[in-house]
Amino acid sequence: MEENLQRETVEEGKTTEISENHQNISSNPSHRKGRKRRKKSGTGRNVAIFLILVLAVVGVGCQMAKKYLPSKEMADLWEYYEIENHQAAVCYNGEVLEEKAIVRDGEIYISLAQAKEVFNDRFYYDYNEDLLLYAMPDHIQCAGVGDTGFSTYESYVAEKKKVIKDYGIPLVVKKKTTVYVAIQPVLEDYVYNIGSVSYETEPNRVVINTVEYLKASDYMATTKEVAVRKLGGIKSPILRKLSQGENVIVMQELESWTEVVTTDGLKGYVQTKRLVEGEEFPCEKEKEEPVVSNLVRDKKINLAWHQTTSYEANEKITELLDGTSGINVISPTWFALSDNEGNFTNLGQKSYVNLMHQRGIEVWGLISNFEHDVEISEMLNYTSRRQNCIKKLIRTSKKLGLDGINLDFEQISKEDGEGYIQFVRELSVACRKNSLVLSIDNYVPTGYTAHYNRKEQGIFADYVVIMGYDEHYGGSQVAGSVASIGFVKEGIEMTTDQVDPSKVINAIPFYTRIWKEVTNSDGSVEVSSEAAGMERVERLIAEKNLDVGWSEECGQFYTEWQEDGATYKIWIENDLSIEEKMKLIQEYKLAGVAEWKLGFQKNTVWSVIKKYIKSKSCTE
Repeated sequence: MEENLQRETVEEGKTTEISENHQNISSNPSHRKGRKRRKKSGTGRNVAIFLILVLAVVGVGCQMAKKYLPSKEMADLWEYYEIENHQAAVCYNGEVLEEKAIVRDGEIYISLAQAKEVFNDRFYYDYNEDLLLYAMPDHIQCAGVGDTGFSTYESYVAEKKKVIKDYGIPLVVKKKTTVYVAIQPVLEDYVYNIGSVSYETEPNRVVINTVEYLKASDYMATTKEVAVRKLGGIKSPILRKLSQGENVIVMQELESWTEVVTTDGLKGYVQTKRLVEGEEFPCEKEKEEPVVSNLVRDKKINLAWHQTTSYEANEKITELLDGTSGINVISPTWFALSDNEGNFTNLGQKSYVNLMHQRGIEVWGLISNFEHDVEISEMLNYTSRRQNCIKKLIRTSKKLGLDGINLDFEQISKEDGEGYIQFVRELSVACRKNSLVLSIDNYVPTGYTAHYNRKEQGIFADYVVIMGYDEHYGGSQVAGSVASIGFVKEGIEMTTDQVDPSKVINAIPFYTRIWKEVTNSDGSVEVSSEAAGMERVERLIAEKNLDVGWSEECGQFYTEWQEDGATYKIWIENDLSIEEKMKLIQEYKLAGVAEWKLGFQKNTVWSVIKKYIKSKSCTE
C-alpha cells in the first residue's frame, strides 16, 4: 500500500512537473514566437520550391515552344522587294529584276534600257530629237514624251499625230536623262512570248512569265493551307499563306523544304510534305509577232560589184562583162554619203540600168559611207537625217529604175550600233514599200562587230552579205592570206548561226595581195602589200618562173621569192581556190555568191562559179 502510494506520488510529481514546464513555455512569449517561426519557415520552403519548379517548367516550355513551334511573324514585303512607295518590282520568270520600275500616277514605267534588254530590243530612242521609235514590217511608229500612243512617223512629222492606238496614259516619260516606257502597253502589244502578266499592289509589282518558262517549269499544289516562308525553316518570316490546292512553280527541292514561286511573284519556301503534284499556270497572253515579208528571189544570186568612181566608168560595163557568164546582179558603187545630213553623191545612169535589164541582169545600187569626210554618227543618230537619206535614196533608185539597194556602211562604232540597225530597219520598210531588194554588206563576224546585229539584219533585210575576205588586209602587220578556206568557213558558220542561210550571200575575192617583207638591221620586219587581180598574179608567176605549192590549210596555192633583199609572198586566188569556197556555199545552202570586184577575175572562174550556183542569166 505504501509502495502504491509512493508510486502515485511519484507519478503525480512527474505529472505536476510536466504541467509546470508546459505552462512555463506557454507563458514565455519569446518561446512562443520562436516556435511559430520555425513552423512557417518549413512551409515557405515548400512553396518556394514549388514555385521554382513551376517557373522552370514554364521556362522550359517557353524555350521548347520558341524552338519547335512555327513563327507567325509576317515579312515586310516592301523590304523583301527592296522598293519604296514610288517604285515597283518587276518579277520575271521567277526572278526579281535588279532594276526597279517607277510608279507615275498609278502606272508602272520600266526603263527603256531594261525593256530592250529583257522584253524587246527593237525599241529605239532618239535622244537628239526625243522620239521613241518602233519598226513594224510596213511602217515606222513614233511617239514623243507624253504622247499617249504611237503614230506613224509620217503622221508625226506632219504634226497630225494620228494615234494608232490610244493607251490613255503617257507612253514615254523622262526622269532626268533616263527614259521610261509604260510597261502595260509594252507587254500588251510589243512582247510576243508572254504567257501571263499580273499587276499586284502592297507592294507594287508586275509579275511576268514567258510561254517558254511556263511550259518548262514543274508545278506542285498545296495539300492544306500553308505558309510560304522567306527561308527554309519554321522560324523564317512568312511571305504569305497559300490556300489549299494552290499551284506553285518549283524552283528546287531541298531535304524537307521546297523553293517555290507563287502566282503573285513571291519566291520562298514551303515544307515539302505539304506539296503534291500540281497543274501548270495557264498561258493567257501569247500572241503572234508581225512577220516581215522579204523580197527574196527564187534563184541563187550571183552578184558582181562594179567599182565606179566617175560617169566614165559606167561606160566600161559592157567591156567588163565580156567573157563573163552566170551573173544575174550587178551592184555599181554609185552612191556615197557626202555630209552629215544624209545627202549623198550620185553617179547613177538610167541608160546603164536599161542595158543591164536588156541582158537579164538586176541592178542593186551600192551606197557607202567612206568615200567622203563624213561623221557617220551624226547621220545615224538623228531620225530626221536618217529619213532624209532614205527618202532621197528611194526617190533616186526609182528614178534610175534600180531593182535594189546594197548597203555598204563600214567602220561603224559600237556607240553607233543602235543608230545603224535602226537605219537598216527604216530603210527596209521604205524598200519593201517600193519593191526594192535590200542587201547589206558585213564583215566576217567578230566580237567587235557584234553591234552590227546580223540577227536583226536577217529579219528586215532581204539578203545579208558576208564580205569573206580581208583576213589580211593592206594595213596588216603580218603577211597572210586574204581569204583562207578556214576564215571563209568560220564566217559562214557564224553568220548562219544568226541568219537563215537562204538569205546569206558569201562574197569572194577576185584579188589577192602581193606581200613584201624587208628585215631591218635591228631584226624588225617591215611589211607592205598591194592588191592584184588574178591575171596579174598569173603573169607574175610565169615571168619569174616561180614554183607554187598547194596549201591544204589555206585552200590556196602559195609562192614566195627573194628579190633585192626583200621576201615576197603570195597566197594565190585562182579557179581551184574559188572552187573550194564555192563548195562551202553549196554545202551550207546559201542564197548565193558575190564577187569583188568585176575586172579582177580570170574569166575561166565563171564556169566554176556557175557549176555551184546553177542560175540562169542572159550573160551565159
